[in-house]
Amino acid sequence: MTEKEHSHDLSVKSIDRLSETKVKLTIEFGGDTMQKHEQMMLTRYTQSAKIPGFRPGKAPAQLIKQKFKEEIKRDIVSHLLEAGLSEALQQTKLSPVSRPKVEFNEIVDGKPFAFSAEFEVEPEIKLKAYKGMSLKKQSTEPTEEDIKETFNSLREKMATLEPSTAEKAEKGSFAVVEVGFVLKDNPSKKEESKSYTVELGIERVLPNIEKALMEMKAGETREVEETFPAEYGDPTVAGKTANFTVKLIELKNKILPEVNDAFAAQLKEGATIESLTIEIRENIKQSKGEESKKAQRQEIVDHLVAENTFEVPASLAEEQTTALLDWMKEDFKKRNIKMPPPKADEMVLIKKRAENMVKSTLILKAIAQKEGIQLDSNRMQARVEMIATQLAKTVPEAQKFLNEKGITQRLRDEILTDQLFEFLITSAKMEK
Repeated sequence: MTEKEHSHDLSVKSIDRLSETKVKLTIEFGGDTMQKHEQMMLTRYTQSAKIPGFRPGKAPAQLIKQKFKEEIKRDIVSHLLEAGLSEALQQTKLSPVSRPKVEFNEIVDGKPFAFSAEFEVEPEIKLKAYKGMSLKKQSTEPTEEDIKETFNSLREKMATLEPSTAEKAEKGSFAVVEVGFVLKDNPSKKEESKSYTVELGIERVLPNIEKALMEMKAGETREVEETFPAEYGDPTVAGKTANFTVKLIELKNKILPEVNDAFAAQLKEGATIESLTIEIRENIKQSKGEESKKAQRQEIVDHLVAENTFEVPASLAEEQTTALLDWMKEDFKKRNIKMPPPKADEMVLIKKRAENMVKSTLILKAIAQKEGIQLDSNRMQARVEMIATQLAKTVPEAQKFLNEKGITQRLRDEILTDQLFEFLITSAKMEK
C-alpha cells in the first residue's frame, strides 16, 4: 500500500484522568480502516505463504484468508494497537512514564475497532515557594583543628611498627598473629593458618578472638570458638560457627613520625612544613566548598519537596527504589560483605527516599520549563574539551567516545542541574 492508502481513520474518543498521574485513552478506528488493513495484511501473506500445489504469491486470496485467518487478525490488531497509540499520543501530547495497559474488544468485520490504553504520566505541578527561599551560608575557611587533624591523618599513614616489650596487648597494640579455622558442622570446610597483622581494641577482629589475643602472651596458642557474622563476605561460612586456632607471634607498637621538614619531604619531594601547610589549607578549603555545595543543594531539595506536594507516578518511584537497592548492594559488595535483606521499616525509608528523589527531579524539571532554563551549549563544549584533554584525544574523538559510552546525556543533565541550582541560589536569601 502507498503511504496515502496506509492511513488510519483514528479518533480519540475520550481522555479520562483517573488520578493526578493516571490517564485512560479510548481510541477508535473506523470500519474502513479495518478493511484496508485486512487487505494489506492478506496481500503480505499471499506473497510469503507457502501453500502446497501453488508457487509463492500465486495461491488464491480466499484460500490464504481461510488458512491464516487468526494470524492475519492477530497481526492487524498488533499493528493497529501500536500505530493507534502512537498517533493518539501525538494528538493528545501525552507522554507515558509507564508501560500502557491495553484492553480491546474482538474485531468484527466492517465495524469500528476500539481499544483503551491506561498509563501513568508526570503530574501537573503548580510550583510554590521556589524563589526567595532562606539558605544557610556555611564557611569554607579551614580551622586550625582541621589542619591539625589532617596532619594527624598523614602521620598515621606514615607510621611504622616496631617490636614491643610489653607482655600483653593493650588497646591500640598491633599483633602479628597466625589464624586458621575448621567449621564445627562441616570439618571438611577449613582454612590453614595464615599470618596477619591486626590492630586490637578497635573492633576489627571477631570478638572472641580479640578477647583471647588481649589475654595472650607472645608465642602462646589458643583454641577459640567463634561465629562468623551473617553478612560475612564468604557465603560458605557466613553465620556459621568455627573452631579457630589462634597464635600470637609478636606484639608491636605504632610509631608516629615527627612533624618537620623531613616529614614533609617524605610526603612530597622538595616540600617543607610551610609549603605543605599551605597546600593542605587549600585542599581543605576546596573540600569544604564541595561539602557546602552538596549540603546547600540538599537544603534546596528538602525545601522544594516539602513545599510542593503532588502524587508521584508509582512506576517512577518503583524504578528509583530498585536503583537505590542496586546501589546499596554494590556498596556492600565493594566492602566484601553480603547485603542483608532490608527489614520492613528500612524498606519504608528506602521507598520514601526514592519517592523524594523522583519528586525533586520532577520539580526541578518544572522550574526549568517555567523559567525557560536551557542547557548552556558553551558549558557543554567546555566540558567536552576538558575531557578531551584528560583523555589525550581531539574534541571530535572525545565527543564520539562520550556518545558511544552513553555519557553525553548524563553530562548534559549534570550541567543543566548546575544551572538550575545556580538560578535558585541567586534568588535565595542567604543566612549565616
